[in-house]
Amino acid sequence: MTLIQTAVHTVGVALFGYSLYYDLLYVHPSPELLAEKKRFQVAKLWPGKWKYLTIWNVVLQLAYHVIALLNDLVGSSELNTKRQTFLQKLRDGYFASWVFPTGMFVCVAFWVLCFVDKGMIDQPEYVPHWYNHVLHTVPLLHVLMESFFFLHSHQSSPLTFGMLLFGYSCYVVWIVWVNQINNAWPYPVLEILGPMERAIFIAAGGLTLFSFYFLGEALIKWRWGEVTHSKSKGKSKGR
Repeated sequence: MTLIQTAVHTVGVALFGYSLYYDLLYVHPSPELLAEKKRFQVAKLWPGKWKYLTIWNVVLQLAYHVIALLNDLVGSSELNTKRQTFLQKLRDGYFASWVFPTGMFVCVAFWVLCFVDKGMIDQPEYVPHWYNHVLHTVPLLHVLMESFFFLHSHQSSPLTFGMLLFGYSCYVVWIVWVNQINNAWPYPVLEILGPMERAIFIAAGGLTLFSFYFLGEALIKWRWGEVTHSKSKGKSKGR
């Protein structure tokens, strides 16, 4: 399992690293398309792609695979906290607080809004179909596969949930600030909603994100069991 796990995380580093490079350098509307469809002009406004949660999710996934790969090489894979290395604690805490809930949220929210009304999201035709799936399908498949096939410890704590709450709050403040500067919301769905409906939509997004946090916790504990704190020695469950 260790070799497979290392191979998967190596592919993850390559895939999300290339995706970030490809997105920032090559995924842009042409001047002709900008002139033809003014809604694409919002994508070019400050700070470019960095106002979208999708690109931040790519960064989160890339950082996770780097940490996970380092842990595969020199860390541990234990349920017993007494035998866990710092790298494993960092990997598991990061996965539980940001990677799993954000990866699920970005993909589920995108496809649900696509199903309801494609006008609610910005799905530019200049984004290749294969790359759209890298952004909005692969992260969901990855976090589910990661939870089920590779041992993780999920110890509920105010720290991991607080990190998620802090991250979502920062993103909400970020897009509100972007709107103040550009006089335009990053997402079409926020443009068509009134102030009250917009606040409800953002709150509902937060509740959905937090529900994915608890889903990740339940899935990992169901698959791998509870974290232990005993000092007894034993073979790692993931090795």
